[in-house]
Amino acid sequence: MKIDRKRISSLCAMNDRSFYGAVKFFAGANGIDISKKRVAPGEIANLKRALSTLSDSDIVRINEFLHICKYGR
Repeated sequence: MKIDRKRISSLCAMNDRSFYGAVKFFAGANGIDISKKRVAPGEIANLKRALSTLSDSDIVRINEFLHICKYGR
């Protein structure tokens, strides 16, 4: 599963509960387990803000990282 600007916009438009559920699902689909992470409400807003300001090169690097997490080098 790849991340792109359209997916980021959709995620950031979700309410916090749905957003975090989608993030957990997306992470799990890429081999990353965040089910034990506790996230404070303020951290969700910070994460949405960070996602909304990603550059195109940041998105490319994220996709490369996710590929490595899922399939190895």
